[in-house]
Amino acid sequence: MKQLSPTQAIVIVAAIQFVYILDFIMLLPLGPDLARALAFPSDKLGWLAAAYTAAAVVSGLLSVRLLDRFDRRSVLLLAFGAVGLCTLAATFASNLTTLMLARGLTGLCGGPAIALGMAIIIDSTPPERRGRAIGKVMLGFSMAVIVGVPLALELARWGGWRLPFYAVAALAALVWLLAAWRLPSLRAHLEQPRKQPVSARSLLAQPAVRAACLVQALSQFSAFLVIPQFSAYLLLNLGFPRERLGMLYFAGGVTALVTVQLLGRLADRAGPLPAAAIASLAFCAGLAPFFDLGAMPLVLPFILFMAGNAGRNVTLAALTSQVPAPHERAGFMSLQNIVQDLAITAAAVASSLMLGETVDGRLTGMSVIALLSAVMAVAVLCALPRLRRPLVVAVST
Repeated sequence: MKQLSPTQAIVIVAAIQFVYILDFIMLLPLGPDLARALAFPSDKLGWLAAAYTAAAVVSGLLSVRLLDRFDRRSVLLLAFGAVGLCTLAATFASNLTTLMLARGLTGLCGGPAIALGMAIIIDSTPPERRGRAIGKVMLGFSMAVIVGVPLALELARWGGWRLPFYAVAALAALVWLLAAWRLPSLRAHLEQPRKQPVSARSLLAQPAVRAACLVQALSQFSAFLVIPQFSAYLLLNLGFPRERLGMLYFAGGVTALVTVQLLGRLADRAGPLPAAAIASLAFCAGLAPFFDLGAMPLVLPFILFMAGNAGRNVTLAALTSQVPAPHERAGFMSLQNIVQDLAITAAAVASSLMLGETVDGRLTGMSVIALLSAVMAVAVLCALPRLRRPLVVAVST
């Protein structure tokens, strides 16, 4: 049987991650364009993120029992192929409601695809190298921001808001073909002895799993209080030029690319706590524009926010990757995705409810939201020393 090398796994899963992340995050900087084209208020942009992640929660709840029972290759190809088709379906939207429906269908399929991809990485990489491996997979996130978002913004300027969705759907088809060509059958996890069927209940019965889920929820909630509103606030409140928005995301993505590699290595060598502390400090510093501090360059805080958020993600992923047993990995990653998507949904809805819009289109209430985001980010950092203990116990047993 053909074996999957760690390098092959990283390349394929990073490509899938790139498409999935680009499909999700390009909607946020495109938000003002979408609001104008489909005639809905800018303070409702958070509902689009909420529709996507709420649907991913539903699919996660349905699949957490099932993903570890099948060949990982077959289910991954099915789920990721559906992601491309649902992205294409978004081009038929004519208002906020139909766009939310299309995004919900995409989230329904995307959650299992990413859970399986991360399970494949964990299967094929020894524990002492997972921080670097996850950091390389998260190149997909950085490249989505560096290349994908600026290109999506330019495509929307040239050909309208639908053109980026056509492009992402075509790219998804190419990555699907790559995965179908290079992925072998992945059934080793089916040969592991299992004491009981994997389910959300059996996973949550483990203290280490509950700790990992709590950290994940706090981290994602703090980030997505502000992420859906970032570009709209820059454009509408701070007067940032629309034609330079792509370059801003490019700068943030390059910084995030470097950061995840450095912090992934630091997490492997010195543990996750120093890396998480550096990332959290950068994240909080990046919230400065929301506090009306007067004239200040926007590039520096934006790239600090992007780098800090990406760094937090890679250090937390390295910390929690050691929790599940081999036969639990896809189920655990699906559960983590459920928790992440619940937190993102709650944060996006909460920020949309807390925001207001003036008659000239400016957003109000962002300083309160940014303060809450910073408090939650500090709470994540403070929780890590306590939460690491049950994780260490889980690994030793």
